[in-house]
Amino acid sequence: MSKTFRLPEDARLRGVLNTNDRSAQDALKNFRYIMASVNGDAQKVWADLWKELREGVTPGGVVLPEMSRGFTPSCGWTEFLEKFWLLKHYLDYIHRFCDASTAT
Repeated sequence: MSKTFRLPEDARLRGVLNTNDRSAQDALKNFRYIMASVNGDAQKVWADLWKELREGVTPGGVVLPEMSRGFTPSCGWTEFLEKFWLLKHYLDYIHRFCDASTAT
């Protein structure tokens, strides 16, 4: 089994951006701010989705019997499903952004 050598974050950024140490640190700081913002938005969407579902689920994750009668979100199916897609897009963006930053 071969081990892959990975450069530290600042060295990878320096190589990608062709910058000095200070610029690499600034780029990393900006990267973290962007990720924190997108992640915060994703967490808000998750909280909205969970608010809709939590009445039919115990804190341990067990689905209560009344959920077998069906579930209708209070916000309506269109908005509920739109929130799921929005969450997927946030997660895709985070994945692509992080994946691109570690490519070198």
